[in-house]
Amino acid sequence: MHNKINPHQSVDAFHVEAHSGFINILRLNDEHIYELQEQVPFTQVASRLDAGDWDEQLFLGMKIIHEWGDSDHATSADETLIIWRWLIAAIFFLEQKEMNGSTVAHNFNGEEFDSAIYVGKHGGMNLFPAAERFAMANNIEAALIERYGAEQGTVNAISFYIAMRGDNGELSELGREILSGLHDEFILQIQDSGIPESPTAH
Repeated sequence: MHNKINPHQSVDAFHVEAHSGFINILRLNDEHIYELQEQVPFTQVASRLDAGDWDEQLFLGMKIIHEWGDSDHATSADETLIIWRWLIAAIFFLEQKEMNGSTVAHNFNGEEFDSAIYVGKHGGMNLFPAAERFAMANNIEAALIERYGAEQGTVNAISFYIAMRGDNGELSELGREILSGLHDEFILQIQDSGIPESPTAH
């Protein structure tokens, strides 16, 4: 995958390496020895990220992306879009958690989750990685695909996400501006009209 993605924090409990068509995930055991926890085929990485399998271990997800991106796996445009969407949502979640703290809340599946807190100009709200991805797909990708068609819209969305990530691995100013704007608009919508019956963003 082009435009290499590097995690900006190490995960001491895990070691991740790409090998022979798989991502090997090794975990530090009680004897401080890394042992194989799981092998994930390259072909399943994007779908498992999208399904939220590593939403509670975001830095592990970043290490998986890094190793996958350094591999020779032929990445489709759809896979690349999923990867960048996941990464930008994860970085935003972690930045907001560092800035505003977190709380235990229930996600849209009713499960307890360590939720980051967003605080904007119109108030605050809980954040969940899966909900962030849904909001991005619904508000950013859908608009580009509607305007440019599926193929070019997907390419444009990938380029847009790349621009939302800064060179230091954090969000760029564009990234923060876009995502803050989405959340401020959603909070304002709730204040004006209440929570929508069918979710449009979160």
